[in-house]
Amino acid sequence: MLLHRYLGLFAGAIFVIIGLTGSILAFGHELDEWLNADVRAVSRQASTGRAPLDAIVAAGIKALPTGAKAINLDYPRHDGLAFALWFEQTSPGRDYPERHQIFIDPYRAQVTGQRLLIDFHRIWRDPLLDFVLRLHYSLGFGENGMTLVGWVGIVMLLSVLAGLIVWWPLTGKFRSALTFKPKASRERLVYDWHKVCGVYGSIVLLVIVATGIYLEFPSYGRGLIGQFSLVASPWPEYASRPPSNLDKQKIIPLSVLEQIVDAHCPDGEFRYIVFPNDATGSFEVGKRAPGEPSRLQSQRRIWIDQYSGEVLALRDRVSSSSGDALVEWLYPLHTGEAFGLPGQVMVLLTGFSPLLLYVTGYIRWKQKTKES
Repeated sequence: MLLHRYLGLFAGAIFVIIGLTGSILAFGHELDEWLNADVRAVSRQASTGRAPLDAIVAAGIKALPTGAKAINLDYPRHDGLAFALWFEQTSPGRDYPERHQIFIDPYRAQVTGQRLLIDFHRIWRDPLLDFVLRLHYSLGFGENGMTLVGWVGIVMLLSVLAGLIVWWPLTGKFRSALTFKPKASRERLVYDWHKVCGVYGSIVLLVIVATGIYLEFPSYGRGLIGQFSLVASPWPEYASRPPSNLDKQKIIPLSVLEQIVDAHCPDGEFRYIVFPNDATGSFEVGKRAPGEPSRLQSQRRIWIDQYSGEVLALRDRVSSSSGDALVEWLYPLHTGEAFGLPGQVMVLLTGFSPLLLYVTGYIRWKQKTKES
């Protein structure tokens, strides 16, 4: 009982922030598109179709500031959105990079706008949703904040489990333990709110907290899963082989790159292209396969030589281990997107439970202090 009380009292305050920001992020992509519709939304041209990918990227490259470097391209998640070309440049007066996005109309190959997305050391410069995201996973304190949030997650996991042990009806009267007592006193009503919210929210909360701990400590999580099944490296690197003849060192067009990917992965939806980092780097293309739990990311990835177009590696669900399959599910379980709209709504509502549990738990603690 004391363990549950003091874990919840001290770590719970931080968990309230994590929960509320998580509720916002459950529909983060939709909110970001709505808040930035002036640069992200486009009118679909069904008659002409999408412009060539090379023209789309060329329009974005032309708009790059001096000294900036394009790093990857995000495909729109539906026909009414622009492509997003990510680029990196040194933060003014600083010695670290910041990341921006240029948005390009896919039908007209015209830039619709751009924005700073990530300033790694000054989060108040970030757009609202990225600011909320940084608060959610690090409280805005970078790697140290991630470590703190990860440990808070472990503490809250123990607190939720301790709460379930405290709640468990030894007499077997589960019906009364799962409902509000009729005509209860104010003190009992506060207790029932804490009890019912905690019990009904515990299943989803445990999943969200457990997956969140993994996302804060991915190397440890992969190591633990790796004790039972092989887990592929998350960010492998594959080198292109530059031709010895300098005249032939030409990067393949992006239209050809798409054709190569389509030949090996004819189904699914393109999600992103990571550009080669240097003369020996390779293209990395994410093309989401049907049935993947994440609707916004891609587990299926293909690496292609930037000069010859040779496929250097292909990672898909067919070649994945059971450990890879588990890792694939963790992020979409955390965000709720694995279950579509119902999952997002569930995560949104669950994000308010830490606040309700904290308030009712604190009131109940003060009531018991007065009683004693």
